[in-house]
Amino acid sequence: MRFSSCLQVALLLLFLSTCYLNALPSQSDEYNLSELVDRDSDYDQDDEVDIDAINNFLKDEEDDDEWCEWLKCDNDLRQPKGFRRYVDVPFIKKILKNLNPFSKPELTMKFYLFKQDFRDCGREIGHTDDSFYTRDLDNSIPTRILIHGWMSQSRGSFNRDVKNAYLSHGDYNVIICDWSNHAANINYFHVVHLIETFGTKVAEFTHKLHEKVGIDYDDIYLIGHSLGAQIAGAAGKRLQPHRYNTIFALDPAGPKFRRRTINFRIDPTDANYVETIQTSRLGFVDPTGNATFYPNFGLSQKNCLQPACSHTRSYKFFAESIISTAGFWGIRCNRSMHYNWECDKSIRYGEYPMGGDPSIQKSGIFYVETNDKQPFALGRLARFLRH
Repeated sequence: MRFSSCLQVALLLLFLSTCYLNALPSQSDEYNLSELVDRDSDYDQDDEVDIDAINNFLKDEEDDDEWCEWLKCDNDLRQPKGFRRYVDVPFIKKILKNLNPFSKPELTMKFYLFKQDFRDCGREIGHTDDSFYTRDLDNSIPTRILIHGWMSQSRGSFNRDVKNAYLSHGDYNVIICDWSNHAANINYFHVVHLIETFGTKVAEFTHKLHEKVGIDYDDIYLIGHSLGAQIAGAAGKRLQPHRYNTIFALDPAGPKFRRRTINFRIDPTDANYVETIQTSRLGFVDPTGNATFYPNFGLSQKNCLQPACSHTRSYKFFAESIISTAGFWGIRCNRSMHYNWECDKSIRYGEYPMGGDPSIQKSGIFYVETNDKQPFALGRLARFLRH
């Protein structure tokens, strides 16, 4: 009993470090490299500063329609700079609020829309009235809904990476679910009990998208990381008899779910197609989708020295799969309960694509070889190298 308790505490600490790193804004953004250019490199210190020109410029900006658009920004997902790159003060405040025994955060989930017209400035859906559902949402383009995990938030690197990948790929309604008021609770075991509640909120929200905007359920994908993947599964169960087209479960959370029945964790019946990408021991480990991919055997990732790194690789791989011309290609294998693998060694090249958009349905367990740094995708020529 004492050993079991210690093991649970150890897993909690590992998960805490993992997801807190994910909650911090990323230090770089591979899809917005232009922001990393030093714009002051050509500045001549001998040039005079024209104050009148600056004032005129600011006045023009205030009159510009684009300025007015930014006033509507409810969720800023631009790459943070300076101190904000390393410390997210608003999220830390949420953590502290959950530590206060007299504070009871409201069970709310917010939804922010991102599109080509406002790629970095999310607009909250339904924050004033229902007219917002029809004003900015477009039922003629695909809808992708992102759900972050524990100790994460709407402005974390998971949402930024995947959102940027989709909007670089084409026209989408990209909707980010924010349940960070409760995801910021360091008591993981308490948060697990709320998964069904937040799954219901996602299902109710997508039902509104269908009824008010005319978005077909077949045009909706849910993409969840860690506990967010379990929320996606709960949403799929609550939506039935309707079904989402696809759920991508990115290293779905394992602790407190491994012994649950399929009624209380993600499983292949939660959507028309469920694909999981398992990258760490913090995830569920066993197959949970119609297709389950195990990059580098799924327990740890190349060049990762801690579980946090391997856990986040799931969404790094997925984001890259959306825009990569090479792609991630796997081979079908058999995998025992003791993690022994049996693959056809005569197959030298990948046959089945992992991730990507639109989803391609397949079934089975797949091994994928990746690079140890970005770009991670090795394409069809990736060989089964380690065994």
